[in-house]
Amino acid sequence: MTSGLFIMINDEKSLELCLKYGVYGFYMAPFFENQPAPRNHYGVLADYACCNSKTHIFFFTKREIIYGGIVDSEGENSSFYLNGNTSPIGRKANAPLFWDESHRYEQIEPGVFQMETQRGISKMSQPFILKFKPYSNLSNRKISSDSLYFELGRKHGYPLPSNAIQGLGCCTLTPEETKIALELLEKSEDFFCGDFSEEIEIGSMQIPFTNEFLDSKKYINESHLEFSLLADFDRIKNIVGKQNSYVRGRQVPICPFKPMQFDRADIVLYDLNNPINNGTIPNVIIELKHEKGNYKAYEQVVKYLKWLEQVTSEEDFLKIESIIIAPYFVNRLTYKDLKKRKIDLKYDNQIKLFSLNDNDFYQIKE
Repeated sequence: MTSGLFIMINDEKSLELCLKYGVYGFYMAPFFENQPAPRNHYGVLADYACCNSKTHIFFFTKREIIYGGIVDSEGENSSFYLNGNTSPIGRKANAPLFWDESHRYEQIEPGVFQMETQRGISKMSQPFILKFKPYSNLSNRKISSDSLYFELGRKHGYPLPSNAIQGLGCCTLTPEETKIALELLEKSEDFFCGDFSEEIEIGSMQIPFTNEFLDSKKYINESHLEFSLLADFDRIKNIVGKQNSYVRGRQVPICPFKPMQFDRADIVLYDLNNPINNGTIPNVIIELKHEKGNYKAYEQVVKYLKWLEQVTSEEDFLKIESIIIAPYFVNRLTYKDLKKRKIDLKYDNQIKLFSLNDNDFYQIKE
């Protein structure tokens, strides 16, 4: 069992570049000093932090899924590269600009360009790069997106990350989604056929992300906290208390199908040696609060568990652990308060609270 990253890409010429060079860089607003963080900055980093040597890259375009490759790295540490100085981490690492698509658009300076977006003309850069390499004979093979969704729908009657990708640039995949996509691609005789004529010179000086570049200051938002924990995976394992082999996921839907606004868990872990429902249900659910933890976080986790109890066996459900992580928890978070708010305490044995400030578990008071 392994993991996957689903990437939405609409421009065929950009897709050709990705497949030709085994490189992908999400278009993001540059984040210079003394500027507020762009809305999706740490969300993209959190997706990248889920990627390691077990992660397969799939591109989703025009109702087709094209196989890219497997992330070029070793081990389970997060693997991506820092590209230039348009992000705080890139400046901290003094990262060189080794991949530059600015000549394809209206260049403002090397690595920074203007392009048409849904919000109009926007300034963009590519501060973080994923590199991937061929895997087996799957490179450039494609399938229809319907073939994946038919198979998932036939086997699993609840939403998975690939069902809820609308409005997102990418999403992490469960081990089961990755497995089914790979099996369908192996059987496919269809290939993505571009002209692959465009060329970009890739710089030889490339700095991979490491934990030493993490910013330990106050978390800007929950995505910032997500990224920090996902990238420092040993820390998550220490909090969970198990050194198992896990696949990481983020913003994973844990709810019934609904028209919109899926309930999404911030971080999930799938145990590769003890999968639940073939690796579609997480063994560990982590709910985050970047400031304070209160009854709302507890209530949200109860919603996840209430749903998962409906779609798993009794034995498997009892294997699921949930942890609420926050810098601190408010003193008024008590069982009396939870009961007053009519929050179900049925799952209390499966819910833990961890304070980052104390580096220890927090006990709810009576």
